[in-house]
Amino acid sequence: MSDKKLNIWFDFSNPPHVNLFLPLLKHFEQKGLSTHATARDFVETKGLLNKYGIDYQLFGKHGGKNRFAKIYNLVKRNYKLYQNIPEFDFNISSSFEAAQVSWLKRKPAIFFDDNEVAPNWVYSKFVKHVFIPSFIDPKLFIKDGIHQSKIIQYNGYKEHIYIADYKPDPDFKKLIPFDTFITIRPENLKASYVPDQAKSIVPELVEVLIKKGHNILFLPRYKDDQKYVSKHKKIFVPEGPLNGLDVCYYSDAVLTGAGTFAREAAILGTPAISFFAGKKLLSVDASMIQSKMMHHSRNVNEIMSILESSKKGKPNFKESKKVQKEVLSLLEGIILKSN
Repeated sequence: MSDKKLNIWFDFSNPPHVNLFLPLLKHFEQKGLSTHATARDFVETKGLLNKYGIDYQLFGKHGGKNRFAKIYNLVKRNYKLYQNIPEFDFNISSSFEAAQVSWLKRKPAIFFDDNEVAPNWVYSKFVKHVFIPSFIDPKLFIKDGIHQSKIIQYNGYKEHIYIADYKPDPDFKKLIPFDTFITIRPENLKASYVPDQAKSIVPELVEVLIKKGHNILFLPRYKDDQKYVSKHKKIFVPEGPLNGLDVCYYSDAVLTGAGTFAREAAILGTPAISFFAGKKLLSVDASMIQSKMMHHSRNVNEIMSILESSKKGKPNFKESKKVQKEVLSLLEGIILKSN
């Protein structure tokens, strides 16, 4: 092994990436490697990085629902990253832009993905390796141009990777004005995978929960999500980002329009119901639903029925640590042996 100190570039383009890559970043820093972080200005991404004390460079913003704006912002961000990113030896991300810039810089990109519905062909030619959960048929990624030799599968969900290090904050409940509460996070109606005609079920869901006497922690995705809730003593909207894992751990139940949040809650033993608005569920969500770890419905009456029959369980940290260990071992086999 040479004396050169390897540098790993992590790109955080979405809030879930912060939790996912933070333990990987810290692990390689403990191994004596250098790390560098970049971020995209998109919903809570900056706030979470600031909260965890991660130094980063900020490049680009989300293009919204408009396809032209998406492409324009992607190209613009690529250019800025290419021009300004410091020297690196590996990139670890779930970012199309980072994968493309790594290829232009002739550096290997390691991509984490669990979404076979997304336009994965955008990054397929530019990555060295793609990590996906074993619950996904690799053919779903191969059809998007990802060669089978690039695919590395691990035995768990990506949420296991960071839940392994999670320790509940005993002071978290001080941030919430309720002793008990149900958490709601709206659908991402601006996402390309959601049909243009899709409408949120949140207003109806909130109304029914309030009538049933439940307290609600409401986590808006965008500023205009505030229209879904009126000022009510049983609804609390935090002013800044909260630790999502603490939210899941302390909630009586998590109702969300996105899969990641539901999977986090499920692994932490909290009743989790996804009301994802896309046309097709991801394989990882279908796997959890099949195993009864979580549920999916866009029917408010059905959601209420599931809630009434659900009980809170305990987190399976042993399984999470097992998955994290496997992933770190696979990464070390790629990165540390290259030096």
